[in-house]
Amino acid sequence: MATTNNPLFHLASGKLAGDIVFKKYYDKTVISKKPDMSKRVLSPKQIEQNERMAMATAHAQYICSTEERKTKERIRLNVPPHKSVFRALIKEHIAMFKHMTLEEAAEATGKLE
Repeated sequence: MATTNNPLFHLASGKLAGDIVFKKYYDKTVISKKPDMSKRVLSPKQIEQNERMAMATAHAQYICSTEERKTKERIRLNVPPHKSVFRALIKEHIAMFKHMTLEEAAEATGKLE
């Protein structure tokens, strides 16, 4: 991993050629290899949270798929025009089903649509 203050790399950020990654930390740019996440093991709680997020995302995508439903939700949630309805829907969904099991939340979500 290399660190540089070179002005040529000052605005660089992201992936280059699939293997090199430019990261910004305060005033420095760090050049490193792409991290290998293949051996990562998720805990049961992380897996559950990923499933909850997938459920919330699917629900938000369904509502945002038509402009009519999206406008209705913008009014119901009182979301200003410069804010994202999609994010507000995900936040609401996660908060609403936080204290339920995944099965209960999936069943309740199915009834909402």
